[in-house]
Amino acid sequence: MEKLCFSDPWAKENFREELRHRFSVPLVVKSGPTIVGYICLWQIEDQMEIANFAVSPEFRRRGIGGKMMERVLREAKERGCTNLMLSVRESNLPAIGLYTGHGFVEIHRTEGYYRDPAENAIVMAKKLPASR
Repeated sequence: MEKLCFSDPWAKENFREELRHRFSVPLVVKSGPTIVGYICLWQIEDQMEIANFAVSPEFRRRGIGGKMMERVLREAKERGCTNLMLSVRESNLPAIGLYTGHGFVEIHRTEGYYRDPAENAIVMAKKLPASR
């Protein structure tokens, strides 16, 4: 699915590493036995970053991405995070729409962050209410 979703996909070893790191929070979304999406989160203290967020192309435009984002927000809240961040290709308008629709705002751009093709990243963040 990674190769279907991204022009510069993570290698299998990247996913294996995710399972080894204590700061990594991998989530998988299934429809029956089929994996339709996944998220790789990184948590360091009260900060969480969305490192990878993918929905299978054949399952897009069905609200799955929105439900996945709601799950990310719940996970961050349950873990006591106060800030959530991500990077997205500046040409990925559907993803940017999903993120802004869930309250993320652009905080800066990183030139040449992505490869294959080379492209700038929009770094976005969302403040989360402190847990009580």
